Amino acid sequence: MKKAAILLIILFLPACGEAFSQIQVSIKARNRTTGDTITIKSVTRPHGLLAVQTDPDPQTGKAFSIPYAVLRNYRFIPENIESLWQKKILESGVYENILKSGYSYDRRYNMEELMKDYLSQAEKNNSFFIDSYLEARLYAILRKVYPVRHTDRRPGVLSLRILSNITPDAWVGPDGTMIISTGMISALNGEDELMALMAQEVAHFALDHHLVNYSNTLMAGVIPALGNLIRYSTEQELEADRCACDVLGMYGLNPSVLGSALSNVIAFGELMGNYYLGTTTGFFPDAATRAVSYSGKVSEISADFDKLIAPVISYNAYSAYNQSQYLLCRRLLERNIASGEASADEMVLLSQAMMNLSGSDAGDEEALAVIRSVTTGMTAPPTVAFKQEALLLMRMGRFSDAGNTLHRYEEALSGDEQMYRSMPGDQSRMLEYLASEKEWVARTLKR
Repeated sequence: MKKAAILLIILFLPACGEAFSQIQVSIKARNRTTGDTITIKSVTRPHGLLAVQTDPDPQTGKAFSIPYAVLRNYRFIPENIESLWQKKILESGVYENILKSGYSYDRRYNMEELMKDYLSQAEKNNSFFIDSYLEARLYAILRKVYPVRHTDRRPGVLSLRILSNITPDAWVGPDGTMIISTGMISALNGEDELMALMAQEVAHFALDHHLVNYSNTLMAGVIPALGNLIRYSTEQELEADRCACDVLGMYGLNPSVLGSALSNVIAFGELMGNYYLGTTTGFFPDAATRAVSYSGKVSEISADFDKLIAPVISYNAYSAYNQSQYLLCRRLLERNIASGEASADEMVLLSQAMMNLSGSDAGDEEALAVIRSVTTGMTAPPTVAFKQEALLLMRMGRFSDAGNTLHRYEEALSGDEQMYRSMPGDQSRMLEYLASEKEWVARTLKR
């Protein structure tokens, strides 16, 4: 549908005019002096000044208006996640901006188009990690954090996609799509930390930080790009932190969970050699300082969480190894071992990472113990496990043992050749690889 047509439909929505005169809410508040409790039912802006309308009085049947400045005499009492966010949005000035200037559909449409382009390109590049069960669990957390849609009728539907990337990252686009990387999921210790992270990122969506950044970019004479919209100021990050802590409080969780999440993100980045992840210009601006603000007991790794994210940890481990991030690879695989989810192939990968990290005989022995838990501890170990064992033995100068292991590797390669020859379809590439490996064995035995 063309942009003009969409805007035309928006303009002729029946309730559109009403939306600019008042915004429906449901927030309880208690007078600090009298103790009287009221229910705020709408936010208005009569005579250019923000005010709220209450529920009708039980005795008189009349509703009354309270100027926003007078609300300082009341303490808000959010009863659910919707009323909590309505309180935060009211305090942030978003409602006042809507009542003053409207919904800014034009700019919101342009922002959503930028997000659509990003999602489309990511789909073409197969950049999303697909795990239906994990997504279902993540959605369950997300729905605790924020409603599916804004209750004030701003555009946007809150959803999520998992990005295949080992760098910890998470953000919510202007259309409500949360992007969370596999690296971020692996960086955290449990679902409580995920909730804290989601709440912090959703706060930017709830508080219209995208629209603020879009407008500021235009004022600076710069053509807005998606990166401009999700690059938040320190003030915006701190405001989002406070929202996240309030969300955690709704579920009886301590704000230190947010501090723990931020600390784990920084630590994960350091394992990658990424020391600027939590700096002012990093993905998580001033994360170290912010983490200290919510310091406390650091969340322990949840075994159930690690079982849930085992496929993500495995994916990240292989990605880390391929990018020469051997320390990160080792730490990830050790988490899968601890949760009982490590496969034989992952044990081989762990031995390879340990070998590449080792600079001592003790380190080589440790890597050898890992690989031998596969070659001697399994009835049908992966073929490549014998090659890894042989490489370690040769590196350690144990050439006689290495020769025996190389013969076992050669036998396993022959067994694989028979298997692939019996398979239907074109298996030529695999057979060529197996033949080249057998040639490597022959050359190595001569050395």
